[in-house]
Amino acid sequence: MVENRKAGRELAFQILYHTDRLGSLTPEEVERYWRLHPADESSKMFADRLMALILEKDRQINDLLNEASESWSLERMDAVSRSILRLGVCEMYFVLDIPPAVTMDEAIRLAKRYGPENAPGFVNGILDRLYQEKTAV
Repeated sequence: MVENRKAGRELAFQILYHTDRLGSLTPEEVERYWRLHPADESSKMFADRLMALILEKDRQINDLLNEASESWSLERMDAVSRSILRLGVCEMYFVLDIPPAVTMDEAIRLAKRYGPENAPGFVNGILDRLYQEKTAV
């Protein structure tokens, strides 16, 4: 189950990055991605769960990120960090069966693997700020 989530999370990141570069996050683009990049069913199921939430909660996710990133608008962020952060916020706020610490660790892992040198610290800082705000309420 954990490996399926890890693989599914990575697939969701790849879809987010792909659609970010296209400038079009739509259900049709997600389906198009799956046609071009088949995946094992259990990983795809978790990625689809995340993508459905991101599509549904897109505005809330972006608002949370814009508030937490203070001097960094979403447009100023590199596409990798932006995609990882959107995924992390989705998990932290809307996937309640995953502990926030796991979400943050996985986001940092993705940032180390795919992002620029400063991405892990940047992603960690923003997600940690959001976690602190979320738990303070």
